[in-house]
Amino acid sequence: MMLGIEIRYSLQGAWRLFRRDPAGIILFNPTLAGYWRSFWAAIIVAPAFVLLDVLVNHGQAEYDLRYLLIHLIAYVIDWTAFPVAMLSVADGMGKRSLYLRYIAAYNWSSLVQMACLLPTALLAIAIPHPVTLLLAQGITVWLLVYRAYIARIALQTGWGMPIAIVLLDILLASAGRQVTELLLRGTL
Repeated sequence: MMLGIEIRYSLQGAWRLFRRDPAGIILFNPTLAGYWRSFWAAIIVAPAFVLLDVLVNHGQAEYDLRYLLIHLIAYVIDWTAFPVAMLSVADGMGKRSLYLRYIAAYNWSSLVQMACLLPTALLAIAIPHPVTLLLAQGITVWLLVYRAYIARIALQTGWGMPIAIVLLDILLASAGRQVTELLLRGTL
């Protein structure tokens, strides 16, 4: 399948899952090639990620080569740590055969998530009011539920394991941010 067509199908699948349509899962390529191509989502989302980082850290960080390299490395690690950890989790659950499709759905869903987060974050930054901050937090919670829903549908399981998987994702991302901060401060 050509990358452009796969991106279109994958985005349709991610959108359908966002709308709680479980049939959206069939639009993701469950092959090893589909798994690897899903990491194109990291490249597509990167400019929005950089924009958010600049806006959130405006004036708080020196944007030099060291800062950019540390964040680039952290971004790559963030995109690879969860799929690596999930390989063991999927094995432990007896869901190895569903792993490739799950990670493809997880990766491509980041575009839908960023489409929700970016305007909300921009609004919260432009109008730092409790209502906009509450809206941003509400959307963040909704997107965590979306991630759990993707895990539930893709891994064909009840809600307990997907909730644990989202918590694992949050812990890995938090650990990555902590290490990034230590590297930026020069204390690691």
